Amino acid sequence: MKTTAQLFNECLDTVSNDVRMELDMSFAIADKIDAILHEKNISQKQLAKKMGKTEAEVSRWLGGTHNFTIRTIAKISDALGVKLLTI
Repeated sequence: MKTTAQLFNECLDTVSNDVRMELDMSFAIADKIDAILHEKNISQKQLAKKMGKTEAEVSRWLGGTHNFTIRTIAKISDALGVKLLTI
């Protein structure tokens, strides 16, 4: 019988590199937003209110699998007063 880790690795092997990169980037953006919220002592609810969004939407963003648009990243950057991406 295969372990959970073995099954996970088998599944991961079927994912294309571009999808892996997309997920890595999405999680990295979500992690950065979360770190900034903690650093600035801002709650998800406060960010949502500042952006005219629901707390549930901000929570989904921080789940790591949201497909962020450049526009959304710019709005979050503006609301937090930081630059989320550097190219």
